[in-house]
Amino acid sequence: MSMTSDQTSNEHSNDTVLHEDDLTEQAKNQFGYHSDILRTFESYRQSVLRNEYIIPVGRNFFLSELHTLHTNCKRVLNYAVEHNEIFNQNLPTIGPLVVCGLARTGTTLLYNLLACDPNCRAPLYTDMKIEVVPPIPRSDSIGQKRRIDLLKSPQQDNEQLSDMLIQIATSHPYYDIEEDYHILRQAGYFCLYALVSDDEDGTPESWIRTKMNKDYVYDYHEIFLRMLNTVDMPKSHWLLKSPIYIFFF
Repeated sequence: MSMTSDQTSNEHSNDTVLHEDDLTEQAKNQFGYHSDILRTFESYRQSVLRNEYIIPVGRNFFLSELHTLHTNCKRVLNYAVEHNEIFNQNLPTIGPLVVCGLARTGTTLLYNLLACDPNCRAPLYTDMKIEVVPPIPRSDSIGQKRRIDLLKSPQQDNEQLSDMLIQIATSHPYYDIEEDYHILRQAGYFCLYALVSDDEDGTPESWIRTKMNKDYVYDYHEIFLRMLNTVDMPKSHWLLKSPIYIFFF
């Protein structure tokens, strides 16, 4: 019996399981917040599965993204425990310089202008989204080109999902230098998923925004930045930018 793309997407969504089988015991012992990250992602997953207003292709999109983010997080933590230089090498004594503000207020323009300073470093989009480990320096032209090629030719499960991502890219193009919000997402801080909750009392959103200690999100952020710092340490400072920071500063 043949299956429609929606049926295939729905079946794939139900098979999406978040786990820590591929997270080493050393990583679990060193980064105790790994369980908080898993708990957060699982809360998002349950909200997506329960929300009857999300069509199958949309559910597949959300759950695939959750799986990718959690997988990247585990890869980074595993890499960190195997490479002590991440912790032995100091971050720059200046900064980081953080740009934060509400959407559509010019922060992206300011961010890109500040990033023109050759003495600073801002995370590349490919650093945070494509082959997050091992980190590669910007001077590695072959490695950087491979990442860019992977970004330009994504392999999607179905045509509907591909069309959706093309539309998103058209309305919000990605730049070489992007917001480090992509790092925070790997630790489970992803506001969009609070909006798909089907609970009228907003319990998941309340848990994510107020009840949960989110310090570990920035603990993970520091690990990721230290990892990049081992291959691309700036002469002066790191440059960071995300609207999410307005909730913390």
